[in-house]
Amino acid sequence: MPLSSLPRHPVTLARLSGLAYLAIILSGIFAQIVVRGNLIDWQDANATAAAIVSQDTLFRLGLLADFLVFALDILLAVTFYRLLAPVDRGVALFALSARLVMSAVMVTALLAETAPLLLLGETPIAGQLDADTANAVSLIFLGLHNEGYILGLMLFGLHCGALGILLARARYFPAFLGLLMGLSGISYLALGVVHFGIPALSGVGGLLLLPAALPEFVFAGWLIFVGLNRRQWAAAA
Repeated sequence: MPLSSLPRHPVTLARLSGLAYLAIILSGIFAQIVVRGNLIDWQDANATAAAIVSQDTLFRLGLLADFLVFALDILLAVTFYRLLAPVDRGVALFALSARLVMSAVMVTALLAETAPLLLLGETPIAGQLDADTANAVSLIFLGLHNEGYILGLMLFGLHCGALGILLARARYFPAFLGLLMGLSGISYLALGVVHFGIPALSGVGGLLLLPAALPEFVFAGWLIFVGLNRRQWAAAA
C-alpha cells in the first residue's frame, strides 16, 4: 500500500475512532432504551401516542441521537478502513461497505420513526385522520422502523465479523479483540435470524444483545486508552 494512503498518525486516528465509537454506543443506548424503550408500548397505540405527544422533546432528541450515530458510522467506516487496510484490503473494503450499507438501511428506517411527528398532535396531516387511526398508523410506522433497525443490525454483524478477521490478523492489535468482535458479529446476525426466521424464539433475542454489545465497549475502550502498537503498525505498513 502506498505510504501516501496511510494515516500519518495511526495512534491518534485509533483513539479518535474509539471516542467516536463510544459516542455511537452511548447515543444508541439513549435512542433505543431511554427514548423508544420508555415511549413505545407495542400493545397499545393510544398509550404510545400519548407518551410521544407528552414527551415530544425527548422523542425528537432520540431522532437526533440516531442521526448522530449514523453520521459517526460513516466516519468509522472510513477510519477503520484506513487502520486495517494494511492487513487485507479486500476484507477491509468489505467491512467498510457493510457499515455504509447498514447506515443507509438505518437512515431509511429512521424515516418511518418520524411518522408520529406528522400524524400526532396539532399538525395539518394529523387533522386528516381521526385520533384512533392516527395513533394506530403511527405505531405501524414505528414497527417498520424496528424491523429496519434489526435488518441494519444484521448488516452490522457482517461488519463486525470482517473487523474480527482483520483484528485477529493485525499484529498491531491484540488477537483477543478480533475474537470479541467476531462474537459480536455472530450475535447480531443470530439476533436477526431469530427475529425474522424463528419468531417462536423471539424472547431469546434480547439475550443475544449482551454478547453483541459488550465486545464493542471493550474495543472502543482499547482504541481510546491504548490505540495500537505503533512499531507493529510501521512493520505492517
